[in-house]
Amino acid sequence: MIFGFFGRKKEIHMIDDGLRRSGAYSSSIPDAVKLALYGLAKDRGLLQNSAEETLHDLACFLTYCFLGTEDFEGANGTELNAEMLRRLEMTKVFDESVDADIVLLALHAGIAHETTAGRFSIDADNEDQNDVSSTKQRST
Repeated sequence: MIFGFFGRKKEIHMIDDGLRRSGAYSSSIPDAVKLALYGLAKDRGLLQNSAEETLHDLACFLTYCFLGTEDFEGANGTELNAEMLRRLEMTKVFDESVDADIVLLALHAGIAHETTAGRFSIDADNEDQNDVSSTKQRST
């Protein structure tokens, strides 16, 4: 049982609510991703002041990464879409931010929309593949 004997944490319900408010079905995001999102917020100390508001905001950004620009804009409007796009672009500059971690989470979980995933590549995987292919060429 992933959420324990007493059911889901209230913070996971807050994330589900944030996902629904942003236009994603909460069932379309795996529970492990929700737990990881909660863990990111908790580890960075973001839940001390207003946990519900913070988790809704992070869930909104995750929804943007999941739905992509067009679907997110259809559900949330142009203004919020522009704000999420700005945040996505800022992850390229501030790669230690919680938003950058959310993008990586979406990429690794395989839930990132192609418009989100197309803006980023995971260099470590590419380097490992290049090392393997160059090793195979030398050994033959």
